[in-house]
Amino acid sequence: MQFDLLDFQQMAAEELHAEILKAQRRYDDDNELLGAVVLEAATGAGKTVIATAVIERLLYGADGAEPIPGTTVLWVTNDPSLNAQTARKMQEASGRLSDIRLLGQGAAFNQETFDQGAVYFLNTQAASATARITNRGDKQDWTIWQTIENTVHDRGSSFIVFVDEAHYGVGGRASGQPTVVDKIANGDTPIPVFVGISATADRLNKSLSEQQSRFRRNVTVPISAVKASGLVKDRIVLAPSETIGEVVADTTFVREGVRKTREYEHRWAAYALAQREPQVIPALVIQLPDERSDDGSFRQLLASVVESVLQEWPGLKALQIVHTFGEHAPIDLGGGRAVRWMAPQDIQDAIEVRVVLAKNAITTGWDCPRAEVLVSLRKSTDYTPIAQLIGRIVRQPFARRIVADEVLNNVHAYLPQFDEKTVMNVVAQFSGGEAGASAEVVRASLEYAAPDAMCGNLAILAQLPTYTVPSRNHVPEVRRLHQLATFLENDGIRAHAISQARSYLNSVLDDEVRKLATSGELDELRTSVSEVSIREILVSLDGTVIDGERTVSGTRFDAKNIDDVFKRAARTLKDGTAEAYWSYLVDADEDEDPIEAKITVAALALSDAAPTNLEAAAGSLTNDWLRASQKAIYALPEAMRLRYKRLQAESAAPQLGPGIEIGGTIVDSVAIAVGADLSDVELQERILGDSPNRWPKHLYQGIDGLYWTKPTATDGLERSVLRSELASEQVVGWYRNPPGGERALCIPYFDSGSNRWARLHPDFIFFHDVRGQLRPSIVDPHGIQLEDWRDKLTGYLDYADKHAAAYRMIAPVTAIEGTLLFLPLHDADLRGLVRTSLNLNESVEAIFRRLGIAY
Repeated sequence: MQFDLLDFQQMAAEELHAEILKAQRRYDDDNELLGAVVLEAATGAGKTVIATAVIERLLYGADGAEPIPGTTVLWVTNDPSLNAQTARKMQEASGRLSDIRLLGQGAAFNQETFDQGAVYFLNTQAASATARITNRGDKQDWTIWQTIENTVHDRGSSFIVFVDEAHYGVGGRASGQPTVVDKIANGDTPIPVFVGISATADRLNKSLSEQQSRFRRNVTVPISAVKASGLVKDRIVLAPSETIGEVVADTTFVREGVRKTREYEHRWAAYALAQREPQVIPALVIQLPDERSDDGSFRQLLASVVESVLQEWPGLKALQIVHTFGEHAPIDLGGGRAVRWMAPQDIQDAIEVRVVLAKNAITTGWDCPRAEVLVSLRKSTDYTPIAQLIGRIVRQPFARRIVADEVLNNVHAYLPQFDEKTVMNVVAQFSGGEAGASAEVVRASLEYAAPDAMCGNLAILAQLPTYTVPSRNHVPEVRRLHQLATFLENDGIRAHAISQARSYLNSVLDDEVRKLATSGELDELRTSVSEVSIREILVSLDGTVIDGERTVSGTRFDAKNIDDVFKRAARTLKDGTAEAYWSYLVDADEDEDPIEAKITVAALALSDAAPTNLEAAAGSLTNDWLRASQKAIYALPEAMRLRYKRLQAESAAPQLGPGIEIGGTIVDSVAIAVGADLSDVELQERILGDSPNRWPKHLYQGIDGLYWTKPTATDGLERSVLRSELASEQVVGWYRNPPGGERALCIPYFDSGSNRWARLHPDFIFFHDVRGQLRPSIVDPHGIQLEDWRDKLTGYLDYADKHAAAYRMIAPVTAIEGTLLFLPLHDADLRGLVRTSLNLNESVEAIFRRLGIAY
């Protein structure tokens, strides 16, 4: 893969690949056991990238996975433009998928079977009853149905059908006739292995459950993982109807959508300038009723919408407005003005396009991350397509969360034809996951900025020790070192880092050679990888054994076999290390025989200690360079910093991060509640009047210097801590630590339940003025009834062992029988007592009762 998969994508790809292999084995054992695997993931999760990784494994193999002989893939959707877009994305994601063919795009197709090793794209329109490839004729010897059937007979389980947006194609029509997808999957010769891909798989699962002969397994990507990845926007802001009398303010909302789009444009421009990033050119999507384009009322509405856009957007040209209607031709609005047609898949790259007029063409599979504002002029009964369309526009343009300006993590939807009740129907679809999107739906966004008085506190916050937690699939340390060296050298942080890393690894292997030579193991290993024993049995012509069996020892491998063992060594000494060390040996001594050098490298790879020691040494240098470069890394734009953070997360153990992001503003959202009866204005007024929940001295503040915290039924302990701390004159600032992201302080702990590293984000960081010096404190109020608190407390102890000097206080807080108690873990003696108690299996509650101090 040319794309680096995120952790959850890698996990999904591995699980999907494993389930496909199981389905193939079941079918191979009994061809009546048909298989179905459903990949369900929210919009923006990267379903195409996950599927591409799986197809690449099936065709070419990967680490620990052999290719499947005869693999042939048929990819089916109901939209030719979606097929073209997906094929392009696959080729971008994989450097190995070269044989990709589009069927039904105007080209003829007439084959008895599909070719092995190819990925075919078929849209259901091209397989309709009247389509050329479904009917035999003078130039059509084989219909597509015969090709599919023959391929099943020829390849069996190696012929795999993927159906994208599968919830649209499964299940019979109301007439009782099968859909094209049903006919492909369950025709006269059913597909052995069917893979359905969907953001909303309920309908697909139901249909498959009704097929008694098809064994179904599901691979689900958690929405929480998609949210945490930053691939999609954090929040969706819905603006419902506003009427004056009987008049719907449709064009007024269009103008508001234009203003919001231009606001995003200014924010993206400022962000691009500050972060040295390419500028995102945001687009406005206006969804019109699904009516005939030549209808008089529709034409009048279209003309008024275009006129409103042009009036509100000075300098915008009519050519920058396009439509995606089914006519596929310009629409004349009269007066010399026309709106040109553009295929949906081309809009993302056509950055001159600023306004997109649509009906239904972009509700399925459309990928345009720069479309960030939607105005829908549909009637209120169409809330399902609206929710689906919003799901299409929640992708982040940079495929990551924006830290420096959190407003850019929002997407706006203006719904002038929707009353409050219908908006709640849209919300219900998102809250229930039916829309397949992972962003939170909000009613209001509260933006906070840091006043000048908080600069000192912010500078300390930025330097507090925070960690990255390893992903599930960690990368070999040698590869991490090479990646880090490339980043550091290309970013101008460490000159000649690439050659330094290579020289360092060569020196480590030199040491391993010397140790093996001293112990006498080197010669044994060299012999074992370069010589072969051949058995000889001397017999007469009549088959009588004359001299028994004997072994001819010391037969040397020829050059070809030496190359074979060297290639095996390269799989152990990964990422070019074997080749680099061989080249180093040959260059260092002009008398060095290249074949002998290969044998030495192969011997190293076969030794018990050398590969392990090499990995450890590479990891050590990687950590040293990251620590030494922290200040320079932190000064980089956030997109470049993110590369280092991902590199750190690929380690086998937690790594100290480059720092906490403090720039720009932060945005809190007020989540919408089903059945809410407040208007937006009333909601804002209620927040401003909510004095008990608006707090002073936060590092980021509203224009009145206060920070609002949404009250919940379970936050009494947090509020008690806030009241207590802010009552102290020494407290000059505080920070509500977020539950993740670049702005969060993260403490790692090992979760014994999952046997993996996990993240702990303390609730509060307070800043005290101690005799003129600013000192931070971690104060973390939590209930301790959960099982993982033993692990979390151990994580706190390990963190405090390393970093207590950075803090005035490190204090987990809990309430026991109405009394607030805290453990002063910044105290080394107290940490020793707590660790001993944990080792003796004392409960966390007992430890707080015995060692805790009244808060």
